[in-house]
Amino acid sequence: MWSRLIYLTLLTWVAMAVAHGQTPVVAPPQDEELFLEVTLNGEATGLILRFTQGKTSGLRSSVQNLRDLELDPKLFGVEGRDEFDLDQVKGLVYSYDAARQSIALRLADALRAPVALSGRAVRQTRPAVVTPGAVVNYDAFTRFGRDASTSVANEIRYFNAGGVLTSTGVFNYSSQRKEYIRFDTAWVHSDPDTLETWQVGDLISSSLTWTRSLRMGGVQWRKSFDLRPDLLTFPAATLAGSAVVPSAVSLYINGARQVETAVPSGPFVINQVSGINGAGQATLVTRDAAGRAVSTTVPLYVDTRMLAEGLVDYSVELGVLRKGYTTDSFGYQRTPAVSGSLRRGITDNLTLETHGEAGNGVANGGVGALLRMGQVGVVSASVAGSGGRGRGGQATLGYQYLSPRFSIDLSSQRATPRYSDLGTRDSGGGTLASDRINFNLSLFGGQGIGLSMVNFRAPLVPPARIAALSYSASLGLGLYLSASAFRDLRDDNARGVFFSLSGSFGDRISANASSSRQNGVRSTSLTLQRSADYGGGFGWGLQSMDTNGTPLRQAQATYLGNYGQVTALTVENAGTRATSVDVAGALVLMDGGVHAARQVGAGFALVSTDGVGGVPVLQENRVIGKTSSSGYLLVPNLNPYLANQVAIDTSSLPLDARISSTSQSVVPARLSGVLARFSVEHYEAASVVLHGADGKPLAAGIEVLHEQSGGLTVVGFDGVTFVDHLAPLNRLRLNVGGVACIVEFPYVAVKGDAMPTIGPFICRSVQ
Repeated sequence: MWSRLIYLTLLTWVAMAVAHGQTPVVAPPQDEELFLEVTLNGEATGLILRFTQGKTSGLRSSVQNLRDLELDPKLFGVEGRDEFDLDQVKGLVYSYDAARQSIALRLADALRAPVALSGRAVRQTRPAVVTPGAVVNYDAFTRFGRDASTSVANEIRYFNAGGVLTSTGVFNYSSQRKEYIRFDTAWVHSDPDTLETWQVGDLISSSLTWTRSLRMGGVQWRKSFDLRPDLLTFPAATLAGSAVVPSAVSLYINGARQVETAVPSGPFVINQVSGINGAGQATLVTRDAAGRAVSTTVPLYVDTRMLAEGLVDYSVELGVLRKGYTTDSFGYQRTPAVSGSLRRGITDNLTLETHGEAGNGVANGGVGALLRMGQVGVVSASVAGSGGRGRGGQATLGYQYLSPRFSIDLSSQRATPRYSDLGTRDSGGGTLASDRINFNLSLFGGQGIGLSMVNFRAPLVPPARIAALSYSASLGLGLYLSASAFRDLRDDNARGVFFSLSGSFGDRISANASSSRQNGVRSTSLTLQRSADYGGGFGWGLQSMDTNGTPLRQAQATYLGNYGQVTALTVENAGTRATSVDVAGALVLMDGGVHAARQVGAGFALVSTDGVGGVPVLQENRVIGKTSSSGYLLVPNLNPYLANQVAIDTSSLPLDARISSTSQSVVPARLSGVLARFSVEHYEAASVVLHGADGKPLAAGIEVLHEQSGGLTVVGFDGVTFVDHLAPLNRLRLNVGGVACIVEFPYVAVKGDAMPTIGPFICRSVQ
């Protein structure tokens, strides 16, 4: 009835409007506003979002809803819009439940950004810290007897935040000569942000596999990927998958598990899959909550010689060539020279490289490439030419395939007789022809065989064509067997065989027995040695050799300590005995003092315990030594630009010692040191016995104020309270039964009596 009445009313209104010549205005239908609980691919999101529904259209959503659901509007094709129709998005299916006021969204993998996982565990990189200082590494070798001599090799290094200045050399002293030969002196500045390094002074020029490097004096600008140890420069494998429901993902590389983690529903990708060099097999296993597992196996091939797509490696040098290295401290040519190399990853399958150099009347340049051919290996090739005093060309071609079962390495190089580069003048000419064939096969039981052939031809050197065969086997119980034989196919007299049996045993003991015959010379050797523990201690070694009936006996003893290493060696050869001593260590100037230490490597830390000696220091949870009487110990070999864990063992600290932290993560720069200070404070504290005016212990729980420090404490059982930060004269304020009272007492620290018990003291009432 009501519907008919409404219909007649509307009809009358329209008729009247037409009779008066007017067109009726009908209000458009309003969209219905909905607030719906959202589930995504079967998972509750916990969000209630706003949707709209038209009278004649489906559901609409705001683009902001996608962002709230952590979805990318770009993948939906709605970036830059405010709203969109759910029905118009390809790959999106939804189910609207009006009764429950909920909506279930189901998205195709193409609409969801994959969850990114790392296929390798790397230490977190942090900015390096440099504590200014200096280091002198030394190695002094002295031989006694008739031909007594002393040789002292040294490295002097100064470092600060601006870079490192180093100088190396050796001092030789004997009855025949007394001289100092300088090797290298250079200032090096590295920038971890740009991965660039500047070096001024002595340097080694850049080179590629088909060029050679030279010693120069000048300036070098190069890319230094080693400033980011977490960065993989070669094309790393990437594996993608999808989980219908939240699942556990396991990644196995050649049967060894590399990744074990949980992923939400939807696509995921595992980047930087490591553990492969050459051909390998990756197995990806997804397992849901019900235990259902899906396994996918993918073949992979990785070549560490290549550059990942987009990466650029370069080096440029300008200066003069070095000559007479190790014999002349300042042997430099006068003619300037320039050299440069450039490599770029065009794609993950193609790396291009180029090199050029000029100087000393010679110009040289060339290009090369490495091409990965799917799963069947990598082909490399290069061509180069020279002009000026030596006009010629060089070409190389190579192929390499590596797999767990077998590997093949082929290379060939040809050059014209007048082909030249910057090193030709000193070396007397380059290689005219070089061919190499290497084949290795892994057998069952840890066995392996190898076959290689080398053909070589160069000016002023007899040509050689050598074939070699090798065999190796792991025998168990720590034993390892190897045997090899070679022959020069151009010279019947150039041949030999070699056998070796080695083993490692408990307590750092190793042994080796070998026998060989080469070019008619027979030799046998027996070696037994025990290495010194890295934390410090003694080591020893014994060796017996016999060469064509001439015996040689050798014995040595080594001590490794906090301040360096000492080795004593005695050798008896054909009835003549010689004795020598080698002392190696370092002097470090840091934190306002000079500290003796082991030889310092690429990065190090100076641990300080604020004058407390005898404290064990741990590097990566391994004891390396104890602090000296002045409270210092140098940790010599840390990884530059990586977080290194350094800690102290507090069990040896006195009872009154207090320390805020027992471990630190230090990040040294290359060739530099960092100070790791562990602040050790001493308690000025005592257990104070408090009595009331009646001479009885105060009740437990009464609050105590130490006026000198402002610290609050409470009375314990038997009237005993612990008071820290004591002064020579102390006053305690208490409230006993509503009556204020004070305790005054002196305190004198007694060495060897940490945190004594003093008292009893009477708490006297005050107004």
